[in-house]
Formats: sequence, structure tokens, C-alpha cells
Amino acid sequence: MKKFQILFLLIFLSTNSPMVFPSEKKFLINGEPTFTGLDAGMFQDTNTRIKIDLSGKWLAKVENKWIEIQVPSAYDFTGDVTFRKNFNLSDSILNNMTLFLVSYGINYECEIFINGQFLSSHIGGYTSFVVKIPDRMLNFGDNVIEIRVSNKLNSRTTIPLRHQVWAWRNYGGIFRDIYILATPKVWIDDAKVKYTFGSNYAVLNGEIELYVSSVEISRIFRDKNFELKLQIFERENNTFVAETAPVKFFIDDSRSQKINLPFTIYNPKMWSPESPSLYILKLILTNLGNVVDEFIILTGFRDVKILNGDIYLNGKRFIFKGISRHEDHPKYGNSLTYEEMEKDIVLIKNLGANAIRLGHYPAHPYVLNLCDRYGLFVLEEIPVWNVPADILTEERYISLAKDYVYEMINRDKNHPSVFAWGIGNEFDSAEPIARRYVEELRKFIRAIDDRPVYYVSRMIKNDVCADLVDIACVNVYIDDLRKFSENISFWKSKYKNKPVVISEYGKAVQLGNRNGYSDPLSYESQAKYILERYRLIQEFDLDGSFVWIFADWKGERPVLTLPNSDRYLYTMGLVSYDRSEKRPAYEVLKALYTEGKIPALPIGDYSEPIPTVYTIIGIILLLSLSYIYYSYRWFRENLNRALFKPYNFFADVRDQYLISSGQTTILSLILSSTFGIFIAGVLNRLKQNEYLDYILTHFIFVDQLKVKLISIIWDPLYSSIFFSILSFVSILFIALLIQFFSTFVKVKVYPSHSYSVAVWSFLPLIFLIPIDMILYRVINGFGSGLVIVLIGVFVCLISFVRLVKGIAIIYEVKQLRVGVVSVALILVVLGFILLYYNYKFSSFAYLKFFLNILNSTK
Repeated sequence: MKKFQILFLLIFLSTNSPMVFPSEKKFLINGEPTFTGLDAGMFQDTNTRIKIDLSGKWLAKVENKWIEIQVPSAYDFTGDVTFRKNFNLSDSILNNMTLFLVSYGINYECEIFINGQFLSSHIGGYTSFVVKIPDRMLNFGDNVIEIRVSNKLNSRTTIPLRHQVWAWRNYGGIFRDIYILATPKVWIDDAKVKYTFGSNYAVLNGEIELYVSSVEISRIFRDKNFELKLQIFERENNTFVAETAPVKFFIDDSRSQKINLPFTIYNPKMWSPESPSLYILKLILTNLGNVVDEFIILTGFRDVKILNGDIYLNGKRFIFKGISRHEDHPKYGNSLTYEEMEKDIVLIKNLGANAIRLGHYPAHPYVLNLCDRYGLFVLEEIPVWNVPADILTEERYISLAKDYVYEMINRDKNHPSVFAWGIGNEFDSAEPIARRYVEELRKFIRAIDDRPVYYVSRMIKNDVCADLVDIACVNVYIDDLRKFSENISFWKSKYKNKPVVISEYGKAVQLGNRNGYSDPLSYESQAKYILERYRLIQEFDLDGSFVWIFADWKGERPVLTLPNSDRYLYTMGLVSYDRSEKRPAYEVLKALYTEGKIPALPIGDYSEPIPTVYTIIGIILLLSLSYIYYSYRWFRENLNRALFKPYNFFADVRDQYLISSGQTTILSLILSSTFGIFIAGVLNRLKQNEYLDYILTHFIFVDQLKVKLISIIWDPLYSSIFFSILSFVSILFIALLIQFFSTFVKVKVYPSHSYSVAVWSFLPLIFLIPIDMILYRVINGFGSGLVIVLIGVFVCLISFVRLVKGIAIIYEVKQLRVGVVSVALILVVLGFILLYYNYKFSSFAYLKFFLNILNSTK
């Protein structure tokens, strides 16, 4: 009976309180120190710089209680947490060096205090940031850093927005590395590598655009003339390649000096996924012959061009053999250890992939380092995901997106693996106003980097923005292979002069299902799905594709469409959540990417189970109604009069003509069971439809409630009983409303009158009994399900008209008056609910977005 305990919670959806749904405050611990050396995620270590690692033990304040935790770590709840740690600074560091706080990732926003003084704030959970710490804030010896973190998202002004279903988990906390970087008082602040090639790639003409900055240096440097030179080495064996002549410059106190440093490499080793050759560019800053600062850039050189709608790498056509990846792990959340990150990249490389899509946010900087070294091109994007056009084009939102893009590019601009910058995924690109967002972001990126710009569209047939970007990326989730072919053919023909990439295609599975590919939720079905679509993509000679996704991941919202015990686990991975299991799809994709032998896939003997409970209960209801109708004259007469002469029937109710409460209750049970089965059957039949899941996710904002509702929907018997009880309670509630409003009229209305009118008004529901018996067979998709729902709505409207007539008769007032008041009350209640949802969740904008999604494929 536990499933019925949420009855009243379904009625009162607004009960979204921690008191109702207490949640465990769970931390997923990484805690390992920041990686050092040449392969550090940011700021490769040199002899002139010191990193004061802040990983390890911190205090965390959760709901006014301080606990000891490890950082990096991810907290798996939504809320505010204050982190605090003591760190020590020696006299020599404080006197002779400039200090910066470096954070690889804090989600979602934070405020940072040093020794009680405000240092900085940051918005955006997946980009790294660097903040200079003023000397006045710091003490010799003991210091305290405090970081106040919130991972609360909303439906209008955060990037990402409040998550819908199939999004990633919104972990909070200091989930990536954090340390204090100590540099000299004059230091190399930033550097960007630019280059071009001579004919046949025999000569590389490069330039480093960099900034040298200073603080008050008069007491340290008598001579403020400095020299800067560049040394170049091959990464593989540290072979010396070249050294530039020193560039002399003058810098005064508290200044920043821009310097362009040209260099040349003859016969450079070109970077590619097959041969990921890397170079060490070491910038050396000296004063009077003494080394002041060293700054290392680990990079590679490659030539990417888009010509005649195709991609060329180092003069040869390039086709993406890609896969997407989320940063998530059952033990660490999104705070993966360095070992786990490398394991993922090795598994992806062993798959035969040459590219990875970091969906849908910038990854840990070490992942970019791994992709450089192992040879994987990267599509990197900001988490503008599932955004309606009305929100996408707001000035504040565009400004936030630009900040996100800038931090992403500024951090990863020198990685040879980064192929293109993404400005979003599956936003509403079907609306013409969305062009403003795309145009502004593209222009903004062009001003700071020359890599291609893309976004990922879901609007296959109605996209109006893809002409503005360099690569036409589209996500295609279509089960019907013929329609899949038609849609990608349409997209290719629409963008003949651009590279066309299928940025997502994949299939969810049921955990442990090895029933053969005839079962649509089996592992083999996932493998066959990928096999057939990859071959189609090859036939259409597209510029590549990215399978969704490498590993299962935890979602922020419970998913309706999968019958797994954990409703938050999204099982679309080629490997399991903990990476312990490679599914058949992994081996099939590996064979496709490496041109190996395709493993055999068993078909199985699956046949779709059709629940008999709806048919059985429908037959019982039909037989019961028929038996009562033909066996009891009084019931037959009342039913005929109520159905065909409702005015006379309700007049008899008013005049206290004997209609027993027993008759009425029997009918009420039949009607509520009929309507309950109708609701249960429709929901169960459409339980694997993504559109229904999308709608439920938006409107049922209490996730624990949706979890319980999902478990009911998947169980035909429980759902039939549950929705029948809910329907019966609804009839009683209507009777109570009728009785309550009778206090405002002159005539005396008895509870039996209200009860009879409420029940017998809904008599047309009996015509849904035959539909209950066959709806599982007639509903074969969202469209046919919508038709059946509209039939149910039509029957309810007829019942509502009858209800208005019955109320008018027992109130002895005009029917028009009752109708106007009833409709007005309904509109006020619905209006209040819609306005609340629109205020809280931007429902009107999402409704337009949802309709565009429905029209995106044909």
C-alpha cells in the first residue's frame, strides 16, 4: 500500500519541502593532490614557480553543522555549503612572490574570502578561473580561506538552466583541483600560440602573443629592462628544436606589457590523432642575465581547414569517429581522480575513436592534456542546453554565455586537440530570434580565436540558425531506420556547403538485459542500433559522427522511460557506470571504427508484453455494468434518464426523488475505475515516450514524487488501482465543492444532492470502457496516444457540461450563470497555477520550445 501514500501529494504538487522529502547530504570524495609536472592540467611546473596545494582536509558547513571532508569532492544535493581551510605562507613567499588562487572548477557559483576579507566571486561551474590575491589580505604564517558555494540553478538566468530529464547530475562543491600559484613579482601572465605553414608543411612560422605583468618591483629590480626568449623542444624525447633571439623590453611597477615573440620550426612534426606529436615551448624571462620566470606551453601543430563542405587535417580529408563523455563516476561523482580520467581516455582511444565530444560542458583541464597526448580531437562547448529561444536571447543570458565562452577558450586555447568551440546544445534553434544568440556568440569567438564554431541542433526540419556556424551538427534520435535515413538526408541536402556531423545518436538499455536485439531495451539492440546507423552515416558520406555515450551517468531528474531500479541512472553508455562492463555496443563500435570483424548479435525471441489487466478489468466493468443494468429496473431507468434526459433526472434529484446512495456509489465506483484504467493505460503505454517524460519532468518538480509516480506507471495493476482511487476521490472532492458553494444560494441543498449530481454527471465516462480494453493496442506512439487522450478530454467536457446543468438545477439558478462562474473559477485556478509555473519554471517559453521539438522531425 505504500504506492497509495502519495495520493494527496499528487493532488498538492506544490508541497516541495525538505520536511516532506528529507535528503541525505552526501559527499563524493576525491581528495587527491593536484597533478604536477609537465602534464599538469594548468600551469606546468617550472623552477621559478611554486604551487601551494589546497587539496586535502577542509571543513564544510552544511545546515549550520561543520564537518570534515576532503577536497576535491562533489556534494550530491542542492544547496549552500561553506568550505574553510587553513594554509601557511612563509616569509620568503609573501615577500618575493605574487600569489594567485587557481580553481579548476567550483559548481555553480561561489564567493571567496581570505582571512575574512572578500576576494572574488565566480559564476559557472565547469570553467577554471584565476584570481590574484592582494598582499594586504595575506599574513605571514597562518591564513584562512573560506569559499561559500551554491549549486542552485533556476529556469531563467543560470548556465545551465534548471535541468530537465536526460541532463547530467548537478553536483556541487569544489569538485576539481584548487591551489595557490606563487609566481615572481614580474611574471609571464598569459600566452597564446599562433602559427601558419609554408608549402608542404616544410616550415612553420609561429608567433607567441603574451603578456608580462608586474607589481611594485622597484625594491627588487634595480634595472627594469628585461629579456624574453623562447626555447622549443620535442615532447616525446625532449629533443632541442630551436631558440629565438632575446626580445628586450622595459616594464615599470604595476604594469602589463604585451609582447609578440616570433619563431620558426623547420619540418615540424604534425599533430594528428594517429600521430599526436607535441612540443614544449619554454618562455624564459631574464633580468641582467638571471632567470626571473619560466612559463611552459605544451602544444602541438596541425592544419585544419574546411573546404567545399569537407574537413581537412594536414592536407587530408578527416572524418570524425567520435564518442561523447560525461564527467561522472559512482564513487567520485564529477570529481574524478586523475587515474579514472586517464582510464576513460584509454578506453575511448582503444575503441578506435579519433574524437571526443565533451558534452555538454568544459571538462577537467587534465582531460584536454590527455587528449593532446593520446590523440583525440575535442569538441568543447558551454552548457547552454535545452534553452527556449525567449530565454536564450535575453541580454543577461547572452552576457553569461560570453563569459563562459571566454573562460573556456582562454584556458584551452593552446591545446592542439581542441577542434572547435561549441556555443550550446539542443537549444531552440527553430525560432528566428535565436539567430541573435548564435550571431553574437560567433562574432565574440571570432574576435579571440580562429577555430571553427558550432552548436548542436535537435531541430532537424525546422532549424533556422545552422547557416551561421562552421559545422552543421545535429542530434538524431529516431528509432525507425527509414525515418532516420530521411532526416539525415534532409539535413545533408540543406547544408551542402558545410561539414555535416551527427553529433549524437544512441540508445538506452535496461541493465542486465541480454535478451537479443529483438528486445528494444537489450544490450544487443543498442549494438544493432549503432551498427545500422553508422553504416547509413557512411553511405551518406557525412563528415563524421559521435555516438552517445561512452558510459552511463547519473541524471538530475528521474527518468520515466527506463525500467531500471535506480530512476536517476541513465543507461545509454557503451560501458557501465563504473566502467566494469563493456557492452556489445562497445565491441561493435570498435569493429566499425577499426574496420574489424563485426561480432555476431543474437536476435532472441522477444515479443512485446501486452498487459492483460486493462482488458480484464474492462471486461469486468462492462459485465458488471451490463448485469446491473439488465438485472435492476430502477438502475436501468435512472441510467437511461440520466444519460438521455439529464434535465428531468437532475430535477428529480432536486425534488428528492429517491435515488439511493447505494446506486450512486456503485456507479461512482464503476466510473472512477473506468477513468482510472484509462489514465493508467495511456500512461503505461506511453511510458517509454520521451515527450511524455519531458512533460512530466517539467510539471512534477518534486523529484521524489516523480520517482514514486514512475514506479506506479510501470506497474499496470497498481496504476489501475491507484488512478481509480484518485478518480473516486476527485468525484468526492467535486461533491464537496458543490455542497460548499450551495451555501451561497437560497435553496437548501443536501449532501446527497451534491453527491448524486457529481456522480451522475460523469455518466458518459462509461463509453471509455471499450477504449480501456483496446487502448494498449491502438496506441503505438505519441501521436496516437494524443488522439486517445483527446477522446478522453472530449468525454470529460461533455461530463462537465452535464455537471453545470445538474448544479444549476439543484441550485435553482440559470445554467449560464453556473457555467460562467464555474469556468471563471477553473480559469482562475489554472491561471494561478500557470502563472506560478511560468514564474518559477518559465513554462510558457518551454511550451513553445516543446512544440518546436515536436515539429523537428517528420
